[in-house]
Amino acid sequence: MNIKLSYHWAIAAFLTVFASCSSDDITTGTVTKPDADKTETNQVSFVAGNQGTRTSLNYDKSNFYWEAGDKIFVKDDDNKFYGSSNAVTGTNVPSFKFMMPGKYSKNKYMVYYPGKDKTNDNVTIAATQTQNGADNTMHFGTSGDCGVGEATLEGGQYKFKLTHSAAYLCFKPSYDHPLETSYVTKVEVTADQNIAGNYTLGSDGKLTYKDGGSKTITLTPKETGSTEGFQLKKNLSKPGCETGRMFMVIAPGKYKLTVKYYIKDTQTSTMGTITKTFGSSTYEANGYYDMPAKLTMRAFDAKYYTWDAKKDYWFGHENDQPKANGSNNIKTFPTSSDAQRWYNPLKYQVGVNNAASNSAKNCPNINELHWYCLKGDPRWDTTTMWTVWGHIYTNGMWFKKAEVIAKENNKGSAAALKLASPDDRNRVINGIFETPSNNKNVATGAPTNRKDYFFMPAMGYYKDNELKDFRAAGFFWTSTPEAYVSQGVYNLYFTSNNVVISNLRARSNGLKLWTSE
Repeated sequence: MNIKLSYHWAIAAFLTVFASCSSDDITTGTVTKPDADKTETNQVSFVAGNQGTRTSLNYDKSNFYWEAGDKIFVKDDDNKFYGSSNAVTGTNVPSFKFMMPGKYSKNKYMVYYPGKDKTNDNVTIAATQTQNGADNTMHFGTSGDCGVGEATLEGGQYKFKLTHSAAYLCFKPSYDHPLETSYVTKVEVTADQNIAGNYTLGSDGKLTYKDGGSKTITLTPKETGSTEGFQLKKNLSKPGCETGRMFMVIAPGKYKLTVKYYIKDTQTSTMGTITKTFGSSTYEANGYYDMPAKLTMRAFDAKYYTWDAKKDYWFGHENDQPKANGSNNIKTFPTSSDAQRWYNPLKYQVGVNNAASNSAKNCPNINELHWYCLKGDPRWDTTTMWTVWGHIYTNGMWFKKAEVIAKENNKGSAAALKLASPDDRNRVINGIFETPSNNKNVATGAPTNRKDYFFMPAMGYYKDNELKDFRAAGFFWTSTPEAYVSQGVYNLYFTSNNVVISNLRARSNGLKLWTSE
């Protein structure tokens, strides 16, 4: 058997191929030499040797095995298909004696394996496939694995090399940050042509399409003791998490593939999808293709700050930090007695560059905030997944990047947005008594041209020992104090239908930091 093991990269087709070869022995139980003049009426034994091609794979060692229910089919001297009268029992069986009815007097015969529960040369590449256990390929036979081999009489035994006729995809998604209760529940592959359906298996090993075609194959992974799929588990050799390998059988051919991973966090009940696209490439029969999948989710830190504090809100008390909406009974939130975690009392002065000097110094100023709010095309998104505290969440807002806003408004560069608001007033040095602006023209859904936008999570804020509005709203400091509200500071506040330039949040509250994009 020839095995081609390939590493297949998104967009570019980068293939690394390994090859191995093995043979299955087929022996006759009633004769040692064929006799053309003799009609054989007894069943003949076709014995698959212990080095042959099987219907499940040890991916690391390239060892193949027969699995329970497997049968082979052979055309006898009358050109009539016969299936073995017995089937494999047990799992990971290295050799098995198949008993074949029919007449066998020639030196060569074609052996057909059409897949489990299929007959003769009829093959079905399944549009729905299920894998029980990580790294397990025992589902190959029911998913569409198939192949042929020419059996030749040698020294009283029929020997053959069985070559698989399907192609095989290997998925092992990974994520760079720790996750605790997250699972891959489904893998969906869609092509620009049929990759599943009913086929005829030719004596040359090629599959000819008949009917029942599908451009999409769905693989459902199932782990013993769980109904959620394969868990993204901690990688012991490096930071992050990964699943066990998942395998899919597809019809060979040249395709553009789209792979969609369905993700679920069982603790937060967050569900979403991550999509990878692969450019046109040939997936050959008997080829095994690694489909790299680094799952793309934004990881945010768990730090909040009182305005321009030197240290974050829960510094030194991280274990006391509430991680869901609501309060705890531990009174370790910042107070004025903690100079490191307490806010900067800076007062606004007209005519000077009023700006934070500690943690908030790199946040956008009030001029920039006006541009983001009024010209940033805000888009509320409930599908994009992000992580914090080892869990997955959704909900947040997309804004156009500063350089895009500047270009669209003829401002030359993003730096120009710092100098004045869209009405050409510099609110950093000239305090204006006004009701701050807001924008209720909020679109829904992620932008199609994401490279022009950046994403901000709805991570709420802290008031004393309580987390508020987590996943419902976003609260982010600017670097500019407010001129007319005592201890006021400008901040960004957004919900699903409103983006607000706020001056009402007390400096003692814990808000997120951000930088201009």
